[in-house]
Amino acid sequence: MTVDFMEPIEEKLEHPIHEAAYAYWLSLRARAQSLPARSHIDPADIPRLLPWINLIEVHREASGLRYRHRLVGTGIVDMRQRDGTGRWFDDLYDQATIRKLRGTLDPVVADGHPRILRGNLGITGKGFLDYQSLLLPLAEDGRRVDMLMGVSVYD
Repeated sequence: MTVDFMEPIEEKLEHPIHEAAYAYWLSLRARAQSLPARSHIDPADIPRLLPWINLIEVHREASGLRYRHRLVGTGIVDMRQRDGTGRWFDDLYDQATIRKLRGTLDPVVADGHPRILRGNLGITGKGFLDYQSLLLPLAEDGRRVDMLMGVSVYD
């Protein structure tokens, strides 16, 4: 997997799935009057998004941030040809990939602003397949990001 670049969410969202996910996240944020929490998400509200959702736990450790896949949607599992649910990033990815992912995930955790990650699925033998993941921050206390909701699309 390569991570080509990330861009601020203010850029035009290109996919209807991302537009729907972002609108849903904004509605949760408005209700919470802060960053929404995982507990605010009702799967019944977003059935068409569920296969494309990846919930990523954020763990703060003395050595820095660490990430674990809490849930990986079935569409993502099919595209990546593996299920990372419950697995730590360091168990799934090589160090170069982790550094690239942290370069995208860490800023979302730090500032609570959604971003779009663009990359390629070369790690799964589908080097021809590009993806975009909308990364939406979640926080149980409304301020400190403790989870990311990634919503992926593949081209």
